[in-house]
Parts: sequence; structure tokens; C-alpha cells
Amino acid sequence: MAERIQVELVDDVDGSPANHTVTFALDGVTYEIDLNDAHAQQLRAVLNRYVKAARSPKPEPTSSTRQQEREEEQARQANKQLTEQIRGAAQRTREHLSKKAAEPVAPEPVEQPEPVEEAPFEATPAEEPKPEPARVPAVSMPQFSSAVD
Repeated sequence: MAERIQVELVDDVDGSPANHTVTFALDGVTYEIDLNDAHAQQLRAVLNRYVKAARSPKPEPTSSTRQQEREEEQARQANKQLTEQIRGAAQRTREHLSKKAAEPVAPEPVEQPEPVEEAPFEATPAEEPKPEPARVPAVSMPQFSSAVD
């Protein structure tokens, strides 16, 4: 059994038999239209004025797909390494803080002020006692490091 397929071009403007498929682009979109001789000539006449005033587009920089894939892979690897460093630093901090929390804290001895004997009659004015500097417990801040262990 033989099969015959026949394609018939029909003018997209008026439905008459078409002789041409005209391809054109506008705003980055490519179009095709089937036209008879008269309509194809009219379209070219209308566009001719603009084609004469136009310039060719600049060629886009050639960047191979493989090169882009390599650059993306390198960026992913760098991000992965940075994430591992951040997680490592967080884990070390967490371990340091849990060790510190597990250590028994010895209470500091509270100093009792010594009783002051007052003399009922002093001939010389007493010197004003100098205030002792306030005792502040030492606090150690967790250390962060970006180095990978």
C-alpha cells in the first residue's frame, strides 16, 4: 500500500494558495507566515524602510555550555566547602559550651567584711577608705575558627 502526503500552503492573510513561507523576527521573537506573491511583496516593501535603517545585532559572547557547567560546579564545590567549615565551627563551639556546662563550678568564697572598731574620740580626722575595685568574674568567649580540622 502506498501513501501520498501532499502539503498545500495557504496564504495566512486571505486563504488563497501561498507560494512563500516568509520568516522574520521582531523583538527577539521569530515568526513565519505563508504568503502569496503579492502579500510577500507588500510585507517586504513595508519592512524595507526599517531594514535599511537597521544594523546587524552584535554577536553574543561565545561561552560554551561545558565552560558554564564547569564554573557552576566550581561554585557549588566552594559553597559546599564553606558550609562544611561553618558547620565544623558550630560543632566545635557546641562541644566547647557543653564541656564548660558539665564542669563543676566552684563557688567563690564570699568575703565577710571585718568588723570595724570605732574609736569614740579621735583627735585626727580619719582618712576616707578607698573603695575596692568591684570583682567581676572572668568570662571566656567561645572561639570561632574557619579552619577545617
